[in-house]
Amino acid sequence: MTPQEVQLLADAVKIGFPVIGTVAGTIVGGVSTYVLTKLGHRYDSQKELTKRRFELLMQAANDVTEFEHMIGSYATAVSNKVQGLKSALDYDAAKANILNNNQPIRRARMTLKILDLPEAEAKLEQYIELTRELVKFGASLSKERASELTKAIVIGPVEFYKALAKEMALIGPSSDR
Repeated sequence: MTPQEVQLLADAVKIGFPVIGTVAGTIVGGVSTYVLTKLGHRYDSQKELTKRRFELLMQAANDVTEFEHMIGSYATAVSNKVQGLKSALDYDAAKANILNNNQPIRRARMTLKILDLPEAEAKLEQYIELTRELVKFGASLSKERASELTKAIVIGPVEFYKALAKEMALIGPSSDR
C-alpha cells in the first residue's frame, strides 16, 4: 500500500469514528429520553387517576352526608309530630326537602357504580332501605316505630363509611396526593 492510501485510510478512520460515535450517542440519548419520558408520563397518569378517584370517593361521602342530614332532620320532625311534641323543625318543610332535594343520594349511587364499589353500594342501599319506610309512611307511623326508625337513621350509614374507608386505604396515604 502506498503512503497516500495509508494516509487516506487514516483520515477516513479519524473522521469516521467520531461521526459514528456522535450518531450512536444521539440514538442512545434519544431512546433513553423517550423511555424516561414515557415512564414519567405513565407515573403522572396513574397519579392523576388516583387523585381523581380519591376526589370522587370524597364527593360520594359528602353527598351521603348531605342526604344523611336531610333524612335525619325529617326523621326528627316525623318523630316529634307523631309524639305531639313541639319542634323547631317544620314537618312540612322537612318532608318537601327530602322529597324534592334527593339529588345528593342519586349522585352518590352513580359515583359508587362508576367506581365499581359493590360493598359500599350495598351498605348504602341498606341505609336507604331503612329510610324508605319513614319517607313512605311519615306521620302515619306509630310512635314506637317512628322512634325506632329515627334512632336507627340518626346513627347514620356507619357501615357505608367503613366500606368507603377500606377503598380509601387501598388508594394509599394522603401524602402522595
